[in-house]
Amino acid sequence: MDAVGVIGVGAMGKGMIGSLLQKGYRVFAYDPIPAAQDWAKEVGAQVADSPAEVGRMAHVVITSLPGPAIVEQVLLGMDGLYSTLAPGSYVLDASTIDPATAKRLHEAGLEKGISYFDCPVSGGPAGAAAGTLTIMVGGDESKLPEITPYLQGIGKEVFYLGESGAGQVAKLCHNSVVAVITAALGEAFTVGAKAGVDPQKLAAVMDKGSAHNRVLSVFGPNILYGTYEKTIFSLDHMHKDLHLYTKAAQEKQVPVLVGGTVAQMYEAAKAQGKGAWDSSAVCSVTEELANAKISK
Repeated sequence: MDAVGVIGVGAMGKGMIGSLLQKGYRVFAYDPIPAAQDWAKEVGAQVADSPAEVGRMAHVVITSLPGPAIVEQVLLGMDGLYSTLAPGSYVLDASTIDPATAKRLHEAGLEKGISYFDCPVSGGPAGAAAGTLTIMVGGDESKLPEITPYLQGIGKEVFYLGESGAGQVAKLCHNSVVAVITAALGEAFTVGAKAGVDPQKLAAVMDKGSAHNRVLSVFGPNILYGTYEKTIFSLDHMHKDLHLYTKAAQEKQVPVLVGGTVAQMYEAAKAQGKGAWDSSAVCSVTEELANAKISK
């Protein structure tokens, strides 16, 4: 069986490990949290003591980590992955980070003969568990055939976007649109509720009309029932992604008139202590400003 390393046994990493094991891969997992290590052992993965040990065990390693700083630490830090990975190995970084960091990690990998690909994903924990993630890839296209089987081990749709960093650009743009639609749904449902139109019926109209969107099917129930504590994708994570998106836009001198405004709404929700809630909790900001509730 092919050996695959997975670094980061969080909500996404767990799903990836499960999918890889189901497809016959031998998985070496690392996470500093004891509970995550115990979970990995229980499902059949072998647990490593450090990123460096993962690098000794596998020539293909998937990372799924919270942000740029920890990704750099795991790859380049003391006892990091790059210190032990053999030349000809592959790092498939499924974390959502900024394009500049992805390019820097790509260049550092080249110096050691390691191929780094930014491979951020969409589909959430449910998609990771089902092996149906959408994967956005940036990196050396000539080596794409060699990593595709591993990407298909965790996902269904694989899109090659271009050189290193392109996958991250796509993911940040994608999540910005998701955030904007989420906030727009909250605003529209609040208007409907205050005007006496049942938000449930308004949602049904949107589902059949030109306003149909997948965000409504994924996050709609939390918005309509006010169950923001049922976290699908945390507000903290979306807040981080929007920060990276606006930073990337500024570097390219693109005004973020819509995304920037929505980013401030997420900033407000985070300041209210809602970071651990679902990202749809941004809608509560509009509800509070309007002194209204969407849910009955």
